[in-house]
Amino acid sequence: MSVKKIQFGLVAITTALLLTGCGEAKITGTPLKNVDSIAVTSAEDIDVFCPTGICTFELTASKPTTATITMHYDYTKLFTKIEGVDVIGEGGKNAKVVDNDQFKVDISDANKPVKIQVIDYYRN
Repeated sequence: MSVKKIQFGLVAITTALLLTGCGEAKITGTPLKNVDSIAVTSAEDIDVFCPTGICTFELTASKPTTATITMHYDYTKLFTKIEGVDVIGEGGKNAKVVDNDQFKVDISDANKPVKIQVIDYYRN
């Protein structure tokens, strides 16, 4: 094998690693209690469907990110007024309600699950 082929291979591998590291975080949502589904539309936007108005779920990100979570009862009805958001675990911090049906959370530690409980004031 020639030196040029080896150098080309190393350049290709290095480029692939750099491009992979520059992409956005991959988020995984796991329903724990009273969650019908979690739709991750991007690393910054997540929809959680909680028919009872009180639910618990986990989020895991491949790298640190700030996500906006929109809370739904179902596909036709959003939360009316988020009463509280509790973030449990080292991987998350700074949960802040930004609207009646949305909050932001910093997912800081890559691949550590962040457990979140959300309560709607006017829950069913």
